[in-house]
Amino acid sequence: MKKILTAFILCSGLHQFAFAQKTNVHIVVTNIKNEPYNNASLVVFHLPDSAVVLKKIIQSNDNIQLNMQGAYFVQVTATNKQLFSTVFEANEKDAEIKVVLQDKQTALTGVTIVSNKKRLIREEDDKTIVDAAALSVSSTNAFEVVEKTPGAIIDQDGNIYLTSTTPATVFINGREMKLSSADLTSLLKSLPANSVNKIEILRNPSAKYDAASSGGIINIVLNKGVKLGTNGSVNAAYFQGVYATKTAGFAFNKSVGSFNSYVNYQYTNRTNFEKLISDRSFALDSVLVAQQSYTKYPGTTHYLSAGTDWAINEKWNLGYDIRLTNTINDNAASNNLTIAKAPLLSLLAQNQSSINNSNNSNFISQVLNSKLKIDTSGSEWTNNIEFSNFIYDNNQTFQNNYFIPIKPTVLGDGSNRNNKKIFSFQSDLTLKLKHRITLEMGVKLGNSISKNAANYFKDTGNQIRIVDYFQTNTYQYKESIWAAYFQVAKTIAGFTIKPGLRFESTDISGTQTIPTDTNFSIRRKDLFPYVYIKHNLFKMFDRMLVANAIFRKSIKRPYYESLNPFPKLVDPFLYETGNPALKPQFTTNYEINVTFNDIPVASAGVNLTKDIFTTVIYQDNSTKIAYRTFDNLGKNKEYYVRLVGGIPPGGKYFFYIGGLYNYNIYNGFYQQQPFDFKRGSFTFFTFHEFKFTKTFSANTQAFLRTKALQNFYELKTFGGMSVSANKSFFNKKLNCILSVNDLLKTNFVSFNFNRDGQQVAGTRRNDTHRLGITLRYNFGIKPKEEKKNAFDTPQEVKE
Repeated sequence: MKKILTAFILCSGLHQFAFAQKTNVHIVVTNIKNEPYNNASLVVFHLPDSAVVLKKIIQSNDNIQLNMQGAYFVQVTATNKQLFSTVFEANEKDAEIKVVLQDKQTALTGVTIVSNKKRLIREEDDKTIVDAAALSVSSTNAFEVVEKTPGAIIDQDGNIYLTSTTPATVFINGREMKLSSADLTSLLKSLPANSVNKIEILRNPSAKYDAASSGGIINIVLNKGVKLGTNGSVNAAYFQGVYATKTAGFAFNKSVGSFNSYVNYQYTNRTNFEKLISDRSFALDSVLVAQQSYTKYPGTTHYLSAGTDWAINEKWNLGYDIRLTNTINDNAASNNLTIAKAPLLSLLAQNQSSINNSNNSNFISQVLNSKLKIDTSGSEWTNNIEFSNFIYDNNQTFQNNYFIPIKPTVLGDGSNRNNKKIFSFQSDLTLKLKHRITLEMGVKLGNSISKNAANYFKDTGNQIRIVDYFQTNTYQYKESIWAAYFQVAKTIAGFTIKPGLRFESTDISGTQTIPTDTNFSIRRKDLFPYVYIKHNLFKMFDRMLVANAIFRKSIKRPYYESLNPFPKLVDPFLYETGNPALKPQFTTNYEINVTFNDIPVASAGVNLTKDIFTTVIYQDNSTKIAYRTFDNLGKNKEYYVRLVGGIPPGGKYFFYIGGLYNYNIYNGFYQQQPFDFKRGSFTFFTFHEFKFTKTFSANTQAFLRTKALQNFYELKTFGGMSVSANKSFFNKKLNCILSVNDLLKTNFVSFNFNRDGQQVAGTRRNDTHRLGITLRYNFGIKPKEEKKNAFDTPQEVKE
């Protein structure tokens, strides 16, 4: 890999002649009579982050110098003159801005909006940003928005994959959700689609982010209020598949002086299903288990978010946000099992079980944040304090009927309560120093406590209700992780170099009191280095081609469900259990990528992972019952290549198409036998948008996976296509969207596993094929004109 990095630097150096960091801008200021105008006030903002890069008093003929290329927003004000503003692109060529100051009119408003067309996808240093607006119109919840995110693939268990075959870590508003994949999936499905503002994809996060992100980070950024007086929207949608989904809600924002507040509410009533067919065995002379199950998931969700933002002065800003989600689910599952003896497949048993669950989950998250703008160059200090509470209550009844051989019916019931409290504090300091040096440092403290109590009873037909010790348990889990990081960025000879180092201290402990005392703990301290190199190569079609190289180390820690040794019954012939001896998984990543016009077009890399832990199935030799657990299987070397191309947005037709190839080489042990495995897989994705008129557009999104892997299960080719049409009315205030999800009914998974005598094969289907209609009406009242200081920033800068 060192040779590759060396070649990258040498190749980049050949194009240094085409690279210039600074742009000289000549400014000419006149009045409407074309007469020179002196002593006007100039403010320059960098887009898209709206950071102030320059403030000064300018003369009629003046010059400024900008240190970074890219888009800028310029404001010029003067006494009794209307505000002048413009957007321009800075590159290596000198530029000129002509400013014509007109006399102030009495009908002026106090709001300036820069409307720069949002791109669906763009690159910012080490992260990809996807605008969620185009994806949410055909989605019923935030989970489906993530499903449609370019390059993000979600398996049937709710795990999200980016470049690697290791699942990504999910953040909401920049903070990790300490929830299991099942609980996280439930939470995302409870968030309305239009609550998502954008999706940030960090395939190789810097030292600023948690090291527990071997598969990258998906950061779901939710909407807040906008500073445009009083405004809002109402919406309603209906989607029909096998079952129906209905949703309606509103958003309201209000700005008064230095205060900005908002409140959003969404009601959703949805029904889904899962159909599972599988066959499993361990050897030719062992028992074969054929399973067919069908689960119906009706549910109702109430989502409420509110917050306020207070600009104390030009430097200090305080904010408070609260989000509450209440979800009520009543699901019913029917499971049929047939057991036969190989090789003659003589029938041994037939079993039918039904399970009914009624659960209520509540999630509340409160965030207090502050930001101090230290100077006009972009130096700032941010702090975030968050407290979240997740409460899950479930009541269950089940019935097992035995037909062959005939046995008494087993009836049972139980209750489960999970209470998870999460606290985090994060403080980040960014300093823009002399000689174009950017220094970043910060600390983070995260603490979570999970308490779980399950009480189950069964009746074998004698009308005597006894404790079901196999499923009854009580445990508590604590996790405390504190971290500190330091990274610096400096441009030298055309190369932007950003090395960083993160330190993390981990303290994990678990205590099980029922049915037996079981304690375990993990205590460790680790260092995680990071290096990022960026260099402009050359221009193509008047746009810059930029190369990036990344080196990173990360960790994947076991969570409680993977450590807790208590068994959980899945069906009479399969149960789940954790592995207290599970070790953390470490990954070293090397990547080189290229962006064009801030859009990622190509990347190649390798992940070196040791102590891989994943879901595996073993068999109890004495009972012949299978159990699903976690184990460290060895090491893996994963190569990947990613390519994206298309037509840039801005015209009538825009599209992109991309592909990802992964090649995995596993070496380890499985069931005390050598485990050597090689496999390559492809993922393809595309998005198309066509604007027929200014008020009517249509888009389609699709993906395809071939030879994919999921926890060593081989998946057959599958994919999905969604199409939607958007028509606006009443001066674009009312939008009507028609959509079809999974148009070709191909988004289902067929899986297969055949290793060392163990064979598993089957299919899983969900209610993915749906036709829907969405109505959204926007309203707004502009604020009255207010006197502005000459150096005030615009109230909103839209990308």
